[in-house]
Amino acid sequence: MTEAAGKAGSLTGRGAMRVILPLVFIAMMAVPLVLVLVWGGGGPAYVTTLRIMALEAFTLMFAGIATGSQTRVMYRLFKPKRAYRFHMACGAAGFVLALAHGVIVLSERYFRGFSSLWVIGPVVLGLLAVTVFAALDKRRLPRIWRRIHQINYALFIAIFIKAISIGTDIKSPLGYAVALKVLFITYVVAAALATASRVSRGEAERRARNSRPARVEYEG
Repeated sequence: MTEAAGKAGSLTGRGAMRVILPLVFIAMMAVPLVLVLVWGGGGPAYVTTLRIMALEAFTLMFAGIATGSQTRVMYRLFKPKRAYRFHMACGAAGFVLALAHGVIVLSERYFRGFSSLWVIGPVVLGLLAVTVFAALDKRRLPRIWRRIHQINYALFIAIFIKAISIGTDIKSPLGYAVALKVLFITYVVAAALATASRVSRGEAERRARNSRPARVEYEG
């Protein structure tokens, strides 16, 4: 009876998470949009679009890292194919938004007046293209695609540093900038914890495999 109740509770918990996680993702994507449009101080349409693209691209990068580092959890909650497609969609959509952001910055020369840290953007964009295409072509790169894909963690931190240092919205004197800064710091901490959890789990499994006694065969 107790075991049956435990299984029922586990299924109920999974069902709740299948509803909660999509709602959390929708809220994550909505927050930057609402903050910029409602409290962002207006400005030319292309500048507003530029800012929203950057914030949403960072949000999608976080979603990709969170789901990628917790693959097993996502596979238990959702169908593996569906979870994998969502992870890849986050990466691809984040890349498209980052690319559009970069095109607008360069075409409008919006980088003028900012410190040299703006160069982080084009560098990250180039490396992000490599990681996305490596993941899409992983069958032809079975040994190295995962290593290339892991560059995303460093790119995520690089973009965070750029956003905190020279980001138009996060550096804004308006009050909404504090909310964005807290939100982005929360994303970085959550990504670090999720990654640490995956690394720790991997190390524990490796030690468990190494500690298994070797089979000894005796000749009769």
